Amino acid sequence: MLSENRKHLILRELALKGSLNASEFAAQIGTSGMTVRRDLAILEKRGLVERVHGGAIAVSDASGPQQPLQVPAGRVPQRGVVATIGMIVPSASYYFSGVIRGAETAAREAGVRLILGVSNYSSTEEQRQLQRMYDLGVDGILVTPSEASLSDTETLDLLAAAAVPIVVVERSIEDALDRGDFECVRSDHAQGARIAVAHLQELGHQRIALCLRENSPTAPPLIEGFAQAMEKAGLRANPANTMVRTMSRARNDPQAHHELVADILDWCIREKVTAAIVHTDEDALQFASVCQERAIRVPEDFAIIAYDDEIAALGTTPLTAVAPPKFDVGHQALMMCANRVISRRPGPTARQRVNLSPTLVVRNSTLPEGAAPGLTVLSQGSLA
Repeated sequence: MLSENRKHLILRELALKGSLNASEFAAQIGTSGMTVRRDLAILEKRGLVERVHGGAIAVSDASGPQQPLQVPAGRVPQRGVVATIGMIVPSASYYFSGVIRGAETAAREAGVRLILGVSNYSSTEEQRQLQRMYDLGVDGILVTPSEASLSDTETLDLLAAAAVPIVVVERSIEDALDRGDFECVRSDHAQGARIAVAHLQELGHQRIALCLRENSPTAPPLIEGFAQAMEKAGLRANPANTMVRTMSRARNDPQAHHELVADILDWCIREKVTAAIVHTDEDALQFASVCQERAIRVPEDFAIIAYDDEIAALGTTPLTAVAPPKFDVGHQALMMCANRVISRRPGPTARQRVNLSPTLVVRNSTLPEGAAPGLTVLSQGSLA
């Protein structure tokens, strides 16, 4: 191991634990105690550590000239940084931009470095990014798998083999608990659907549809929460599964997508559906646009709740929306991972599965006449 690499490891150990025993650390990295003591003497001259009997302690506010350490690309330490955490997300835009902002803020607060990788919803790229993080030697990883389930995937195999803390973000780990020592932080999308149904029911709607993207990882919990809420509301005469409609993405054919939305709206009219919960915001805005084309009044004739609240407020009719706690999800996931890295408690520790509830922001697409917009249902977090 190169001398400057050893010094970097010494500084990181001191940043994490506050003190270092020279003999124990030498055995840990596979070198001699004499070599470590010599490195400590050099670092003390630079004002970076304070030597004590048997080892060294961290210097909280070093003064005087300091020489930068030369370490391999991707592992350059930053002053005050105690660890490096990798983050892999399917996209850096729309929904996940909020998750990333939350993680960035938490990284600054915790004094850790955040490295971002984007998989573009490709399992192959996701696995390549994971291997890249391992090769860089990150201290922990946040990952949002491209698929809704980790079960029987090569991504799960890679995560199970990790030697660092793993926090799965915005995905369930229920089917992967027997394979790895994982934690997770996610939005409670089932609760988001329940909140939306309850709001529409309070406004007098009984025939409510759920419209969502085909094969979306968010679809299963939305369908689950929707079915539970419909049953709780006593709407068994309208079985929940018959009120769910899926849409293909049709990203490269806007006209085909417009026609699909129009067909679903036709079905709503035939079935006397008076309100719809639509995932995503883009599709909800398309629903509102088709309603306008057909002179269907929103919300008087047809109420719409968007799911995501990224751009829902920007429609001709601002849309009521369920807003998952994207920023909080990213923030809590980073803090969870950083705490695992920094504490390094000996022995087994309890693993967390955290669900954070979305909020409902009421706007004109469901707003009853004379009511004031902007009502927000406060979110609640839960531990599973």
